[in-house]
Amino acid sequence: MEDNVSSDSEAGGGDAAMEGDTDEEEEQFDISLPAAHSYMGQGLVTMSGRSVLEAGWEGRVPVLARHGTVFPGETVPLLLTNTQDALLLSQAIEKDKLFGLLCPDESGMLVSGYGVLCEVFEAGGPEQQPDALGDPHLALSCKARAVHRIRFADMPKYSVPIDLYARVKYVSVRVLPEVQLHEPLRHARLASLDSLRRARTPLDRRLRAMDAATTPWPLFVYDIFDYRRMRAVLRDHFKTLMLADNMPEEPVSLSFWVASNLTLSPRERLALFVVDDALLRLHMAVRFIGRRSVLCCSSCNGEIARREHVVPMSSEGVHSNYTNIGGYMHDIVTVSRAYNVGLTGAASAEFSWFPGYTWTVANCAACGSHIGWRFDAEKRNLRPQQFFGLCRNYVSPLVEGARSGRARHRRSPADDDEDDV
Repeated sequence: MEDNVSSDSEAGGGDAAMEGDTDEEEEQFDISLPAAHSYMGQGLVTMSGRSVLEAGWEGRVPVLARHGTVFPGETVPLLLTNTQDALLLSQAIEKDKLFGLLCPDESGMLVSGYGVLCEVFEAGGPEQQPDALGDPHLALSCKARAVHRIRFADMPKYSVPIDLYARVKYVSVRVLPEVQLHEPLRHARLASLDSLRRARTPLDRRLRAMDAATTPWPLFVYDIFDYRRMRAVLRDHFKTLMLADNMPEEPVSLSFWVASNLTLSPRERLALFVVDDALLRLHMAVRFIGRRSVLCCSSCNGEIARREHVVPMSSEGVHSNYTNIGGYMHDIVTVSRAYNVGLTGAASAEFSWFPGYTWTVANCAACGSHIGWRFDAEKRNLRPQQFFGLCRNYVSPLVEGARSGRARHRRSPADDDEDDV
């Protein structure tokens, strides 16, 4: 297929036009800057102490809903512009620093009953700020880290619209367990040979075959439950994204990190989220990796980008959560190039998630739906000169050749309220 990049996407951002105008040495963008979320200001104070909760813990915590699935381990930047919300969350921060984010179902319009428990590690406010009409209101900003999967202690019998949790309210939740299976051959192996075992070596394979020979099952059965083998497969994939060195070692943390850094549909993200077995979550992730897919507009299925164009522009990975000046949190996947995209409005550096880059609203050229932003370097020697940040809820991965038919995921009308960074 020929590249069909819109003319707006190419204007003002080409490297070739810039390289001839400067003799400055090229500077590679520091991907640790977006992870600091410096756009939220310098007034945040580091919170000391933490809460240690075990599976099965139940309690009442303030919760609110966001139109996307957040996995444990992700950073959650939060800006609350509603006075009541700011007061409720500030009280929770003073108490135990815990709040919940609810996950939508696969449609994005109903509450799934699942969510993540987040722990605040930096906070500022609440402070008085003027709203759009100049009237004073309280606003609170904080950074939190998702730490546990949770669900309602009493799951609702009927589907509940997600908009009912647009404001903060207290709900009883339960921390879900995380199952981590042990090495399946640990009871059959000869401990005296452990010093010779090295992952993914011919000798290790022969030793495992010897261990399996003492059991009723052949080695390939135990390979299914071999965590080291799964991690090696995933490492080979993330090497292409230059993220292999950031992969966690611990199985549960790795399964969440992989799920967070894969470009998946809302249905697939929720399927990975509800699984309580880390190894099963990794197996599902490997199956998703094996598909060749393209990123398409969720409204019209028009092709926007290919999976090979996904690049990490943050040390947190190819996906990160960012909040805009209105308090709306976006889950962003960064790509080096995009197709069939039109730009709206002038470029702006205000509240930019990527320091040193201006942003311009990007829409699907076919249907006009908002899909993300184009980011352009302010300095001519900064590399990359241009990339796109696509809202993960506004684009859907579809298998190549299977884009006919209606869109898999329709956005909620509330999703269109905040298009600015």
